[in-house]
Amino acid sequence: MIAKALASSLANHDIDFIPFEVIGSFSERFKKSGEIRSGNYSMIQDQLNSLNDVRFDLLLIGMPTHGGLPPKVYEEIVNRLGDLNGKKAITFNTARITARNTSHIMAAKLEEAGAKVIEKKRFKGFFRLGTRGAVEFGKKINKIL
Repeated sequence: MIAKALASSLANHDIDFIPFEVIGSFSERFKKSGEIRSGNYSMIQDQLNSLNDVRFDLLLIGMPTHGGLPPKVYEEIVNRLGDLNGKKAITFNTARITARNTSHIMAAKLEEAGAKVIEKKRFKGFFRLGTRGAVEFGKKINKIL
C-alpha cells in the first residue's frame, strides 16, 4: 500500500513495480511468512529471479520491520540486484511502534553494494498505515531528483 502510493506520486518517472507479497488465508500467510523468515524463499523465487535482470536509475525499496530489523529476505534481494555502483536508492520501512534504525540498516546494506542512498523514511502506524505520508514523501523525492 505504501509502495504503491509512493510510486503513484513519482509522476516524472517510469516505475517498474516488483511486489513481494505473501498471499492466502491468514494461516497460510502466517506459515509462509515463517518459512521466509527462516530462509526458505521458494514461494517468492520467481520475484527473486526477476531481480537478476532489473535495470534502473533509481531504486526505491521498502520493507516491513521484523523485530526492529528489516526481514532476512532483504539481504537476498540486495544481493540479487548485483552491482549497484553509481545507482541512486531510497529506502523506506513500515513499523507499528518504533523501528527507528531499520531504514538506516537497509541504507547501509545498499551502500555496501555501491548505491548512493539519497533518502530514507519510516512509516509508522499502530493499527493502520495511511498513504498520505507516502504521497508527501514521493513529492519530496520528485523535488530532490
